[in-house]
Amino acid sequence: MPDSVLSYHSDKMTASLKNTEKTLVGEIDFSIMQGEKLALIGETGSGKTLTALSIMGLLPQNVECKGLRIKLQCKGGRTHVGPDVFRTAGSAVVYIPQNGLESLNPRRKVRAHLYDTLRKNGYDKLAVAQKALEMLKLAGFESPEDIIDLYPFQLSGGMAQRVTIALAMTGRESLIIADEPTNGLDQVGRDNFLRLLDSRFPEAAKLVITHDMAVAALTDKVIVLKNGIVMEQGPSDLVLERPGCQYTKALMDALVGNGMKETPRLRDPDSCCPFYSRCSKACSSCFSVSNRKDGEHVWRCI
Repeated sequence: MPDSVLSYHSDKMTASLKNTEKTLVGEIDFSIMQGEKLALIGETGSGKTLTALSIMGLLPQNVECKGLRIKLQCKGGRTHVGPDVFRTAGSAVVYIPQNGLESLNPRRKVRAHLYDTLRKNGYDKLAVAQKALEMLKLAGFESPEDIIDLYPFQLSGGMAQRVTIALAMTGRESLIIADEPTNGLDQVGRDNFLRLLDSRFPEAAKLVITHDMAVAALTDKVIVLKNGIVMEQGPSDLVLERPGCQYTKALMDALVGNGMKETPRLRDPDSCCPFYSRCSKACSSCFSVSNRKDGEHVWRCI
């Protein structure tokens, strides 16, 4: 079996506050193979984006990732370990933000964004003009010359998202991190984006951060987070179609197609499990629960 493109382990992420230290994310352990897609799913504030930022060394100044062990296998066979991985951001590790409009400098045209990124990745002055148009065309623009001299405020949300994909394609990507990449897009836009991601980065490992279960279902593996705790992880078909954890089941039940069933608060919260107060199956065993495992499928709950 080939080596993983990305191997990641973190004991926990903590924030240093004025008089205390707060744990934001608990232990996480995963790997992503070449061409594989892993989805981090969960509610807002569950730790998805913090996990992604820790890969690039971009955590807020007061946040520390303890016990971080990270390894990136790049194209050409070069391996980066630990802090060396941080230095590959923008080349081997490419980040696609959740809001293309917000990620682009409003004072600079699309052309300037592309030219700067291409030069950073080693393209000479003569090559950047042609390459910029080529990247825009590959990202889905039929007439790239019509948009290359536009400012970000002149782009729609979908157009800005495609520009960020074009910027991503200028690197020598081994790992793609897409943070809520389909946010604000309709169903057609979501489907087109995922197809584009696969067609343009076929060999790259992909980490997709999303709260959209339809997007997660199109990935190979998923990790379900709540309040920074890994509730369940494994192959996406197993986790989403036959979840072992009550929290994952509640997320699936809350989908429109499944009746949008609410999870009312049934009891006072407790530190044993972040879903304890709303779980219909909670019992005294929750206080001593350990993870259950069936092959690659791992979940909390009795």
